[in-house]
Amino acid sequence: MTPEEASSKDNLERRAALHCLNFSEKFIRERSWQNAVTWLKQAIKIQPDLYEAHYLLGQAYIELGLLEEAIETLDQAIRLRPDDPTAHFKLGLAYIARHDWNAALGQYRSLRTLDRVVAKQLFDKIVFSFNYEMFDSLFNQIY
Repeated sequence: MTPEEASSKDNLERRAALHCLNFSEKFIRERSWQNAVTWLKQAIKIQPDLYEAHYLLGQAYIELGLLEEAIETLDQAIRLRPDDPTAHFKLGLAYIARHDWNAALGQYRSLRTLDRVVAKQLFDKIVFSFNYEMFDSLFNQIY
């Protein structure tokens, strides 16, 4: 295969992956998470290093309550772009949903070096969720 043919094939694959990504965003706007997952998986299959697809797939998994899948997918997004705070924030939210406070705090620590404003937003969510869980537990014991 000539360099021109390889470049043309890479360009075609990138365009196909971006098409899948664009289609998934339509379903995300409609909150049709399962359809979004289908298109995002296809985008990743075509172009495994497409950060946006991994990030959005992690978000869709959170919405579907598939926390283990969300964590795995967001970890991959972070490996692709370690300095992007958005994936760290979403991963922190997945850990909060799983009530894994230590892992959520680990994402907070990572975010402090990347974006202090986003780090504070995650910390506030950790504290609120932790306190809410404690309150809910105490309330259920009383009644």
